[in-house]
Amino acid sequence: MKIINAFNKRKLFPTIIHFENKKSIIGWKAYKFLNKDAKNTITSIKRFIGVSYTELKKNKLNIPYNISENSKKELVFKTKTGKITVSFIIKKIFKYIKKKIEKKLKKNIYAAVITIPAYFNNIQKNIVRVSAESSQIKVLRLLNEPTAAAIAYGLEKKRKGLICVYDLGGGTFDISILKVSKGIFEVLVTKGDTSLGGDDFDYLLANFLYFKLKNKPKLNHNLFKKLLIIAEQVKIQLSKKSLITVKIFNNIINCSVVEFNRLIYPYVQKTLKILKSAVQDANIKISKINDIILVGGSTYIPLIRQKIYSLIKIKPLILINPTEAVARGAGLHANFLYYKKQVMDQPMLLLDIIPISIGIELLGGIMEKMIKKNTKIPTEVIKVFTTFKDYQTGFCINIFQGEDKYVKNCILLKKFKIQGLPARMAGQIKIITTFNIDVDGQLSVTIQEKISKTNFFIKINTMYQYNNSINISS
Repeated sequence: MKIINAFNKRKLFPTIIHFENKKSIIGWKAYKFLNKDAKNTITSIKRFIGVSYTELKKNKLNIPYNISENSKKELVFKTKTGKITVSFIIKKIFKYIKKKIEKKLKKNIYAAVITIPAYFNNIQKNIVRVSAESSQIKVLRLLNEPTAAAIAYGLEKKRKGLICVYDLGGGTFDISILKVSKGIFEVLVTKGDTSLGGDDFDYLLANFLYFKLKNKPKLNHNLFKKLLIIAEQVKIQLSKKSLITVKIFNNIINCSVVEFNRLIYPYVQKTLKILKSAVQDANIKISKINDIILVGGSTYIPLIRQKIYSLIKIKPLILINPTEAVARGAGLHANFLYYKKQVMDQPMLLLDIIPISIGIELLGGIMEKMIKKNTKIPTEVIKVFTTFKDYQTGFCINIFQGEDKYVKNCILLKKFKIQGLPARMAGQIKIITTFNIDVDGQLSVTIQEKISKTNFFIKINTMYQYNNSINISS
């Protein structure tokens, strides 16, 4: 397995996009605009996928962008080019990747395995899938990033047993526990936080450096973006040194690894709490874990490795570069799906799960879970609905995703209305509703009613229109 260096002679590129009056610049060339034109240079786009304006405001991050939302409740960035949506940016990035790889390989790219955070909900997955396909990339599979890393280790490095994947990148955090044996990858549990990552460390460190300044200039978006760039560089250096000296606006500032560790400690503890919860959900003991794989650039931080070792008592695996493990696994899985043959002289079978429960709304706003988290996929569940009033000819079914007892704290996937039912006494009408989740985690619903011979199939491919209704009638 070889990772090609198609991006300015590098294997990886930052997901940074800069908008000018009539064009956009992506990747390494856009990096230089971070401290020159913060409002028109967007980073960490993964954090904005499927996030509402209300959720964004709750996080209270010092984001240097002019953001609003459109009628579909999709975030919109106001730039020199005009109003730019999140999905437009993702499409731009997919097209950029496709073009660069095709130029490097001198071959056309038609399909790909695309990796996503394991804890993405159905809305976020659909946004990625639709954006890729509109960029002329057939999605062979949406593969969870920790699972991809486990595939790389299971096939390339012949690791087996119970494997915990700790994936801490710039924008998201995931934990997955898998059982790996002779090319069979069985995902037991997935947990995570799509708003936790190295970016948070940068924000904390940037604020810390600002408060160390004497005769502080007034903090604005451009200044804070410059501080973020410096903070990221300091963070990287503190993975190798115990003390860093930097010059910021004619101020000489010292930052020690002790100070940095104190800043990020609550976030590191949060990741360990999620790890412990995953182990508990998997119904195993920590002592039974055979290997822990580190994935993502943030796992280079010594404090994280120390805390993981203190908890699990085994040395984390870094046999594959943490920033490349996901790409390697995705490449191996793509090879298998495309050619339908053994990989690395081993058979391959992936048994995945649904990371977040899917349910329906009951009276009182109660969330009834139809398909619970960590259920193996593909799967299907049948629910029989009936009328509760005499001569009732219709009602609504509201589908949500989440773990809370109340739907108000969950994500609305789809509302649809059943109409035109035969007028019968209460309880006489039976509506057979089948919830089906395929291997990619896509949800579909089949509705049948025998008296009226109603038969409908609905694919729940919601992107941003959470409140969009589907009217169904005989």
